[in-house]
Amino acid sequence: MDGNSTLNEYEKQRQENIRRNEEVLRQLIPDLVGSRYRRKPKPLKKPTKKEPSTPTRKSLRIRGLKPDGPEAKREVEERNKIKEEELKKLVRIEGDVDLNSVRSKATSIDDTNHFIGILSDLTKSMLEFDSTVKTVKNEDIDYSSVAGGKEGLTSIRWACRSLSIGQRWPAVKVSSERIYSLAVHPSKDKILVAAGDKVGSLCFWDVKENVELENGDIEPRTYMFKPHSKSVLVTKYSPIDSNQLFTCSYDGSIRYFDLNSAKFMEAFVSTDEDMLTSMDFNPNGNVIYFSTIDGKFGIKDLREPVKTFEEHFLHDQKIGNISINPIHPNFLVTSSLDRSMRLWDIRNLNPNKPDDQTHIQEFVFSNSVTSAFWSPNGDQIVTTCFDNMVRVFDFNNEMKLKTRVIVPHDNRTGRWVTMFRATWNPNPNLHPHFIIGNMKRSADVISGVNGELIWNLRDENLTAIPAVNAFHPNINFVATGNGSGKLIAWG
Repeated sequence: MDGNSTLNEYEKQRQENIRRNEEVLRQLIPDLVGSRYRRKPKPLKKPTKKEPSTPTRKSLRIRGLKPDGPEAKREVEERNKIKEEELKKLVRIEGDVDLNSVRSKATSIDDTNHFIGILSDLTKSMLEFDSTVKTVKNEDIDYSSVAGGKEGLTSIRWACRSLSIGQRWPAVKVSSERIYSLAVHPSKDKILVAAGDKVGSLCFWDVKENVELENGDIEPRTYMFKPHSKSVLVTKYSPIDSNQLFTCSYDGSIRYFDLNSAKFMEAFVSTDEDMLTSMDFNPNGNVIYFSTIDGKFGIKDLREPVKTFEEHFLHDQKIGNISINPIHPNFLVTSSLDRSMRLWDIRNLNPNKPDDQTHIQEFVFSNSVTSAFWSPNGDQIVTTCFDNMVRVFDFNNEMKLKTRVIVPHDNRTGRWVTMFRATWNPNPNLHPHFIIGNMKRSADVISGVNGELIWNLRDENLTAIPAVNAFHPNINFVATGNGSGKLIAWG
């Protein structure tokens, strides 16, 4: 038997083995048999003509227009007009302005007049309330009720459990841009939520009032104005006058919305066009403090001209947040992009000797510290950091900070979600607790005493992360805002 015959017999046997194996496979897994030998050709995609995202520009000559002709001139004028309108949006508004001069297209003149009427009623109802407000002092607080009793942690948990969002308006669109800051008016009768957004707008939602349309439909009552040209990082009512709503912006200015006159008034204007990042008050409300993106800290007396202020360099990088102790207002805490939180005594700051600025304490973390806030009693600080930790510090009798509790918390919000900041409940007589957004489309209420999760505010109707949060100072109510420009009311 020659070599070829042997090879042929071997090949026949091999082919027979392959056939039998495929037969067995065909009975076990019919869809897979033959796939390794017979590849189905992919269907050819029909070429589609790609539409240009923007109109293709053609020269005047190709379009048959004369460069000095009327049509060409009109086109250039229209193009320049569009550019001017875009530039106007980035220019800071000068001086005091009324509502109609800065109202959004989404807010009509009739809506603005209706809003002015609401403000008038609101200011009248708050006259008696404001006359009873006193500066909180340590000796005025019953500390025996802080950790337990009817105003203790259990009471706070039951109060949070009763919170829910409205069925008619799970979320209300007040802006087309991301929300950066929130404030709730202290009135118990009229719940008015204010939100500062990415492009300098200040939006209001009258939570309890609706608008009835001509076709019988119902819409939430919202208003939108644009007193700033850039992001509004802080929205905060004066500690002594609930008719003054202060706003701090990247455009280098601090304004306050006067509810009595329905005007946006200038409180401070940076001569160096600094980008302002944070703001706070002294307990008397006549001095405001602010920080900048390049590490500066400013002191502004509201009784002086708008461009007069005192400044100090406290960090080498951006100061993201400042907070003044409400009981001992000479103590300042700053948090920075340089990964540090620092405690300062304002009395020791010297504008004539910037190199002599020395902090009392410094805490350095592995990542940027995004916020640090004093508690309403002035005895604690809560911080948030990109190291995914929330820390609570005690402020002892020696005027020093000591870590009390560290709570693991996902703080990496990314580019499209406003940075999480832990916000204290402003009521000093309650068990100390704060609220912070959660990446799982909810908000956590956490004890400042032991770091325990008191409650998680969540709802199946929430489709975005409630990154910005604010407590009502006088009733059981929480407002939250998200990157879609929507507000949620928990009451």
